[in-house]
Order: sequence, then structure tokens, then C-alpha cells
Amino acid sequence: HPRMGGSNSMKAVLPAVMEASGLLRKKYSQPCSSRNFKDMVWWRESANADQPMDPYRLLPDIFEGVGIEQDELFLESRHIEEGGAAMLAYAKMQFPEMGNDEREAIIAGLLKYCELDTLAMVMLYEHWDTLRAG
Repeated sequence: HPRMGGSNSMKAVLPAVMEASGLLRKKYSQPCSSRNFKDMVWWRESANADQPMDPYRLLPDIFEGVGIEQDELFLESRHIEEGGAAMLAYAKMQFPEMGNDEREAIIAGLLKYCELDTLAMVMLYEHWDTLRAG
């Protein structure tokens, strides 16, 4: 798919599959709730009509509502949208200098990121299953 840009990374494949799949558009344009998300809509139209936004870009600021200023954070990034950021966030949680509020916010952010990774695999399976059946 042209949207993948030659990559087979989950981060490139998922938006392309979401764009190609009517099933995913129908199912995931409705609010979904889970352990880490409440009423999350995963298929949202981007500025380019009929193209979905990248779901990884929909992940929230991990410090939203925590009340920690940027200059107080041990972790520089406020988003976990890819594996490298997740590994760095996890590694930095090992430092005792990190405060408990920041540590708890990072744990919640990692759980959301990991849940989306798992959901992405489910979405890919659902799409491929419709191709096989159809």
C-alpha cells in the first residue's frame, strides 16, 4: 500500500490497512472502551478526506491532568507513540530521582501504548480475515 512507504512496521501498516478496510472504518469509528481507554474512537478522519488518522497519534499526553510542569519532568517526552520512546520511558522509570506522580503517569502511558499495539494486531487480523473470507 502506498501509505506504508515501503515499510512493514506496525506503525506504517496499521494506517494503510485502516484506510483500505471498510470493516475497520465501520467498527472503529464507534466509541470503544477498555481497561485503559474510555469511549475511544480509533478511526478518525484526517484532514485528507477518507483517510484515517494514525491511531498512534491519538494517544494522549501521558502527563495530561497530572500537574507536573515540563521542566520538572525526568522524562523529556510527553508522548509514547513508538517502541523506542516506550523503551526509554521504561528505562528512565528505574531512576530513583523520578517522582511517584511522574512514574505513575508513565506506567499509565505505557499501558495505553501497549494496548494499542495489541489492538493494532487485532485490527490487522480482522482486515486480513475479511480478505480471506471475501
